[in-house]
Amino acid sequence: MNRRLIILRHANSSKHDPNQVDHDRPLDETGLRDSPRVAREILNRGWNPDYISVSSSLRTVQTLESLGTEFSETPKSIEQRLYLPSLETLLSVVESIPENTTQMIISHNPGCEILLEKLSGELRVMTTASAALMMERNGRWRLINLISPKNLG
Repeated sequence: MNRRLIILRHANSSKHDPNQVDHDRPLDETGLRDSPRVAREILNRGWNPDYISVSSSLRTVQTLESLGTEFSETPKSIEQRLYLPSLETLLSVVESIPENTTQMIISHNPGCEILLEKLSGELRVMTTASAALMMERNGRWRLINLISPKNLG
């Protein structure tokens, strides 16, 4: 079995406003700037997803939208269950990835970091708009690479 998973933490969002529901927080200027940069790097590295699963929150949907036109034709679903998901929920998405495909999950921390650690055994910090490429072979997942806007030129 050979599957790939891209774990993308949503881009930087506005500060929490006590009058605004967390689910409805939008991206800020930094998030809108970083998403396209990370998207270009994902494509430059050949991490092209076959399918994208996105949390239903405004900031994750805006992260998806700001990735750019290169991802507009990729099949996708916006899923309530990916909003602040449990590890079990994330693992159920991972288990459903078909063989020989690449799936992207756009979600939140701490879930992104917990999923990365559970699959790879490596504890890594995923700042906003960070993307991790995971690969599974023979039932074992490993971290191939982790990119973040801060490491892009």
